[in-house]
Amino acid sequence: MKKFICVLLIMSYGITAFPQNEAKQHDGFYMSACLGPVFGKITDKYNSSTMTMTGTGFELDLKIGASITKDLILHGTLITKSMPGPKVNNEGSVTTMSDDISVNELMYGAGLTYYFMPVNFFVSGSAGIGKFTVSNSTNDTKSKTHSGFSFQLIAGKEWWISKKWGLGAGIAYSKTHLTNKVDEAEEKLDSNRFSIILSVTFD
Repeated sequence: MKKFICVLLIMSYGITAFPQNEAKQHDGFYMSACLGPVFGKITDKYNSSTMTMTGTGFELDLKIGASITKDLILHGTLITKSMPGPKVNNEGSVTTMSDDISVNELMYGAGLTYYFMPVNFFVSGSAGIGKFTVSNSTNDTKSKTHSGFSFQLIAGKEWWISKKWGLGAGIAYSKTHLTNKVDEAEEKLDSNRFSIILSVTFD
C-alpha cells in the first residue's frame, strides 16, 4: 500500500511539474502565415522634391522552413503589403487618391525565428530583396520599381491550440530602401512601416 501511494505521489508530481504545453518544442517542419493592418509611410525622393505616401494597408506574411536546433527555425520569407487609396503629400500639397489606386510593397528573402520556451514568446528577423509597385484597377495598369534591400523584425507570442498548431499575435517593423533609375535620374524610395499581426503556425 505504501508503495502504491508513493507511485501515485510521484506521478502526480510529474504531471504538475511538466504540464503538456511546457513539453512542446518547435522542431522539424515549420510553416507560418501572418496577416494584419500595416501603418507608416513610403518616401519618394526625385531630384529636389520629396513625396510621402501614407495610409492604412494590409499585410500578408508567409514563412516556410525547418528547425536547425531546438526552437530555432531557418525559413524562407515572402511578405506583401497593399495600401489602397494612399494619402500623397507632395511638397505640402496633400491629395487622397482613389481606392482604385494601390501602392504595394513586396519582400522575399530568408530569416530566423527563435522561440523562448515554455512561454512561447518569439522573435523573428528576415532580410532580402524588396520593391514597390503602383497599380490602377480602373485601367488595369501597373508600374514597378527596381529592387533594393528590405528587412522585417517581429516580436510576439503564440498559444498552442493543438499538438502542431498555434495561434499568435505580435508587432512588426519593416523597411525597404532602393534606388530607381528614371530617365537618367535617380529616384530613391524608402519605407518605414509598422504592423499588428495575427499568426497561424504549423510546427
